[in-house]
Amino acid sequence: MVTSADLQTLSDATLALYQPDLRLSGFPEAAFKFLHTLIGVEQINYANLDPAKGTMDMATSFMTPDWVAGVEGFGRCMWKYPMSNFDPSVNDGKPFFSSDFVSQRQFRDLDLYSECFHLLGMDHHGALYVPTDDGRRLWFGLERAGPREFSERDRLMLTLAQPHLANALRLATARQKVRDEVVISPSTFCRAGYTPRESEVACWLVEGKSNVEIGLLMNVHVQTVKSHVTSLFNKTGCGNRLALTLHLIELARRLEGPGQGFHTVPAYTGPDDGGNA
Repeated sequence: MVTSADLQTLSDATLALYQPDLRLSGFPEAAFKFLHTLIGVEQINYANLDPAKGTMDMATSFMTPDWVAGVEGFGRCMWKYPMSNFDPSVNDGKPFFSSDFVSQRQFRDLDLYSECFHLLGMDHHGALYVPTDDGRRLWFGLERAGPREFSERDRLMLTLAQPHLANALRLATARQKVRDEVVISPSTFCRAGYTPRESEVACWLVEGKSNVEIGLLMNVHVQTVKSHVTSLFNKTGCGNRLALTLHLIELARRLEGPGQGFHTVPAYTGPDDGGNA
């Protein structure tokens, strides 16, 4: 079962996951480090499936000579089995292991094993689903070699990790979108009613800066930064730094994004407007 030491490990790993410079391109690597800290595995594989296109972007924490052949084999066989078909409803979206479906002997008899996991040199498979907002199906495969099977402690740690990975993905995605779509300055947040100093802090929060970094950039004491951050918490009603950052990113997109200031509504101009009378 999960111990107090496990919970402390999770807390420390979560702080590292929500790193100030987390970017969408760096999300897989950050997730690899996060998961490796929580449970002992030889390899973690990242898969981002686009069902509309029928393609899957994959990466690994540990490259082996036959990794490409192994993941190509996985792609050929994955649809046959609940443990690998990337269906978010399997196990109600919670983490699961190959041993939940088949015995170790049965697992080794599958083409999924011979064409994928045997090539990877792995004997036990775990899967962790991360919800997305764009229809893609994002999974992490946790692979273990040797006789040691996954435990209930591993399952509980992955279950606790799941929402943190989803939040980190949301944060990285939001930061990417705001960089692609808008140019943010302190005046952006001044227009929303924040003070000039609060607005400057808000800009740096969106950039992922820590309190210490913001203090250096603004040439103020870190306690002054903390005071402004607390004021932003109070004004927005956000309960933590992640929620506050996401709120500020969405606010900036609304204020500075394409089409800002316009709202499209149905319009009736008369009986000759194309049959809408």
